[in-house]
Amino acid sequence: MNKSDLLKELRARTQAGMKDCHDALREANDDLEKAVDIIKTKGQNIVSGRVSKVASKGLVMACHVDNDKTTAMVEVNCQTDFVARSPDFKQFTEDCLSLVVISSRDNTPFNVNDPTPFEIRTDIIGKTKENCLIRRWWIEQVAPDTCKTFSYIHNGNQLGVIVSLQAPSVEAANSSEFKQLGTELAMQVAAMNPSAVDAERLPADVVARQRAIFETQLQELKKPQAQWDKIITGKFNKWHTEVCLLSQESVVVPKTSVGQLVKNVGTKLGGEITVVNFIRCQVGEGIEEEQTDYLAEVGKLTGLSL
Repeated sequence: MNKSDLLKELRARTQAGMKDCHDALREANDDLEKAVDIIKTKGQNIVSGRVSKVASKGLVMACHVDNDKTTAMVEVNCQTDFVARSPDFKQFTEDCLSLVVISSRDNTPFNVNDPTPFEIRTDIIGKTKENCLIRRWWIEQVAPDTCKTFSYIHNGNQLGVIVSLQAPSVEAANSSEFKQLGTELAMQVAAMNPSAVDAERLPADVVARQRAIFETQLQELKKPQAQWDKIITGKFNKWHTEVCLLSQESVVVPKTSVGQLVKNVGTKLGGEITVVNFIRCQVGEGIEEEQTDYLAEVGKLTGLSL
């Protein structure tokens, strides 16, 4: 191949910039395979230099497979909004989502350190010169034919939700009313950020911590201890309307609880509808706290001192 063909082939195989390809070919004395290795090595060096940078921007994407019985979702991070909006980073996110789906179909755990995820991450860091992370991923699967999964991605791909519901029958699960309810509940979770489906599914340690807060408030107000149980019960009921999905006021039907909305649709469809689970992901949420642990883990995997 002549010089021009070598440049085209090298760019096609590595997606590196023209200057990087030209420099690599010159260093490799026009040996294409050596030039590919040189660019990959430079990419690894960029990864090493960028891995300690906080990546709190990015995108969330989701997709349905298996007739809406499975939904995959990923959060992928970078350092700046500029990169997050770029076509290359969007393609990177789509590729990550595809890999998660493939892992689900193969019934194997998705691992960011497997060769393919590691390689595409190295490539995007080389292109953007920013630290890019495959931070979180989920596979929500439901087995019975009466169950479906639903998703909602907010404008800008900064917030994503998965909701899984069980209908009273297969016919009901395939109805437009059931599908509309699933979409509305996903939007509810996005807007109101509940902690659990209902009070029974709140973690015990969270409930205990909230009770301690209520008791401290009553102590400071010097309320008689004989009244505490009644007051705390009222406080918990109000708190549940904030943190429990079914107790929240619907963002779609004002002055109606989500639980009542679900019940109304269930009655129309001939039985009870159960909210099986929900997952909510907001880009960068809690990432500062994770960064130290992440760097320590990457240091173990790569041998880098971070």
